[in-house]
Amino acid sequence: MTPSYTITLPSGVFATDGEASILDAALADGTPVPFTCQRGECGSCRAQVLEGNYARITPPNERSYVPAEDELLMCQCRATSDLTLRFTHWDAPAKAPQRRLASVISRRPLTADVTELIVEVQGADAFDYQPGQHVRWLLEDGSHRCFSIANMPRATGPQRLEFHIRRTPTGTFTNHLLTALRPGDALSLDGPHGACIWPATCPEGIDHLVLLATGTGFAGVFPILMAAIDSRSVQSVTLYWGARESQDCYASGLLNALQGKDGIFRWHPVVSGDAPAQPNGGHYVQDVAADANHDWSRTRVYACGNGAMVRQAQARLRAAGLPEGQFQSEAFLPADPAGAGPASPPPAPHPWERVSERFTLDGILQARRRSMDAVREIAALMTPGITTGDAIALADQHLRSMGASHNWHPTYVRFGADSQSPAVQPTDRSRLLGDNDIFVVDIGPVWDGYEGDYGDTFLTGADADQQRCAQAARDVFRRTRLAWLDGLTGQALYDLADTYAHEYGCALVHDIAGHRVSDFPHALYGKHRLANADFIPGDGIWVLEIQVRDLDLPIGAFYEDVLLRPPTA
Repeated sequence: MTPSYTITLPSGVFATDGEASILDAALADGTPVPFTCQRGECGSCRAQVLEGNYARITPPNERSYVPAEDELLMCQCRATSDLTLRFTHWDAPAKAPQRRLASVISRRPLTADVTELIVEVQGADAFDYQPGQHVRWLLEDGSHRCFSIANMPRATGPQRLEFHIRRTPTGTFTNHLLTALRPGDALSLDGPHGACIWPATCPEGIDHLVLLATGTGFAGVFPILMAAIDSRSVQSVTLYWGARESQDCYASGLLNALQGKDGIFRWHPVVSGDAPAQPNGGHYVQDVAADANHDWSRTRVYACGNGAMVRQAQARLRAAGLPEGQFQSEAFLPADPAGAGPASPPPAPHPWERVSERFTLDGILQARRRSMDAVREIAALMTPGITTGDAIALADQHLRSMGASHNWHPTYVRFGADSQSPAVQPTDRSRLLGDNDIFVVDIGPVWDGYEGDYGDTFLTGADADQQRCAQAARDVFRRTRLAWLDGLTGQALYDLADTYAHEYGCALVHDIAGHRVSDFPHALYGKHRLANADFIPGDGIWVLEIQVRDLDLPIGAFYEDVLLRPPTA
């Protein structure tokens, strides 16, 4: 009889016959797991082995990712017994949102501008959510509004959700619909949404929790605060709550009581009032927190509130010593711009353009910026005489030193004649970089859970043909991106890029055809080629790759970047 083994993951349990790879068995079962290349090169599917035995299906080669001693690559191994695995670099996507009906229980003012609304979710099935998540209220005009769930999940009893809602001057919802709600009124919502949550198990090495909130962002961090205190898994919990006036800290009584009752909790109101900002920005929660001498190396930070605070806090606290990956955030923007009517429902994304609930464009922008910096710094490390193999190792070491958690695709460095070849073809790892040479650097690091992907071509000398070829890749990219802004499909973009390449004395290498990026791993949401897209690609989720080969000389060049629309004023 064919053996059957059970594979236990944090995200589920599935069976395997011991012949197929562990990855193939997981995908066949529909169990979410991280993966990308499926060739054993990127390390995305690495898993820590807690219990059980396994065997490699194929021997490693010079391009293989080398896992730690207690890890395996799921795409390269099969089970020889029951296995218990876990991922130290990845969390499974949140539970699929549900659409539910809810009934209003109560509505009362917390301040002149903030309303507490409590609703009860209808239906026999439990509405499961985690501290820190939010829901979308679905309105009759097709628009929606997002609000944090301000209370902890209940183990039993009615499914009641609490919201803190601030009135905005031009808000159609807060000025009209909210004020008309009465007990018993029905609402439609879907959720839960959001990955800014308190984990079931506190991460190893974290002893302290710092929470940053502005305004009703308090509703987003309060359940995390309570979950952390209840868990007794950290030594201290500190809240910094930014407000315009002291009375805007509407839960001060409750927080004072918690502070007096529990020795691990402290909170600090950060009231700006009408006083002018100080040169060091001392009126802002991120600045007060940064100056408070926290042990950032062992601290996790959650920030919830206006987008400017979240962005500035991330930069300020990293500068103060907060390690990569220890900043979690949720930012909400007003739904109604000044003078606008009800928001129109967003168009449904193309199936190839799905993203996870935790995806934000800001995450992609940050990953892009850091990847561009990394490529420039890695290129500066490439000195004549180094081998391709040593160059790749040096590049990966530099990415780790910059804070990349791992690579979602292997690092590619190609010298001289190998610059003609796409990354999918083998590279001569013993090739030496010459004094007057051309080389390509192509990286795919993961920064704070987001996939970076950037590549460019560089020279060690001043050869005119090499300069022309390198610039051709950049110019073809630039002109093709402009065509995308005019509304061309992915297919049309690569047809046009081929035409452009010949104008520079080069041919487009069609094996390189663009791909998706997202929060890691994008493979869960589709591994589609941009060149095959028969629709206009969306903003911030596609990488345009341009690989050219000189028509006469044995040289080539590469340039890639995320397709992004210019910011609006």
